[in-house]
Amino acid sequence: MPDTINSSFETLVLAQVELLDAGLPLDAFDACFSVKGVMFANDVLFATGAQEGRRKQEPYISAATSIRGMITDLKIHAATEVCVFRNKSSFATADGATHQINGLCWQKWINGKISEEWYYDGILMDKLIAGGILSTPEEFVPGG
Repeated sequence: MPDTINSSFETLVLAQVELLDAGLPLDAFDACFSVKGVMFANDVLFATGAQEGRRKQEPYISAATSIRGMITDLKIHAATEVCVFRNKSSFATADGATHQINGLCWQKWINGKISEEWYYDGILMDKLIAGGILSTPEEFVPGG
């Protein structure tokens, strides 16, 4: 019989990924991010708390006329309530331009919500992938 806590965690992560894949990043944020959660971008503090995180993300997401979600390389480590995935979503803007996202997202969950989110792109993302974060996200030490 599966561990209820671990299978519940996996269900929560999969629900988040389903919303992201459907092009609904703000819905995923609202459903999953802790009121007291923190967000980092390339090891720099981006937002403290859900209110600030949403406020900072909303203008970018609202500017999109369409979003094509694409989450890949999902790895869930239920015992530590950690997950990691690649975000390869794209979005179009009113000027007709299409923008491609190429990022890595590592999340620590507590009590059914994301308590820490560490987002990486560029060289830092490449280093983390080369170091094995996609196969062993539980070994990642944020900010280290």
